Amino acid sequence: MRRPLLVLTMAATIVASHASSASSAVIWPSPPSTASHASRAQRLARHVVAYARRQVGVPYSWGGTSPNAGFDCSGLVYAAYHSIGRAIPRSSWDQLRVGLPVRFARLRPGDLLFTEGGGHVQLVVSKKAAISAPQTGERVRYVPLARLRREFAGARRLLK
Repeated sequence: MRRPLLVLTMAATIVASHASSASSAVIWPSPPSTASHASRAQRLARHVVAYARRQVGVPYSWGGTSPNAGFDCSGLVYAAYHSIGRAIPRSSWDQLRVGLPVRFARLRPGDLLFTEGGGHVQLVVSKKAAISAPQTGERVRYVPLARLRREFAGARRLLK
């Protein structure tokens, strides 16, 4: 009679220890994946792009950084990143020095695209377009990336 009780006790112990080790594997958090980090960067890029899209039609204003005052090129980019709580330099020349360099073929939404030797910046909003605050007398508008390829002076990725 003692032997079946011993076997039953051992079997219950094994089952209980196996169940607790199985559940501990489920309970312990896994290390953060690069997919979750990438999706966070993509979400922030969508917010930056959405802010810039809402500014299409706002007049150009040299030194401007708001929809009320108008925007210059670097002011538009500065305000778009400020909308997600990111502080970036104010001038295009200084913006050209932050983040990671990106080749034209690797551009994605949220990237900064520089033309005119680095003196003009646009915000990439899709695989085919950027938003630009071009010059006095004009308004913030979409620009096809294909048109910017010829004048490409560099690009920077601020969201990694």
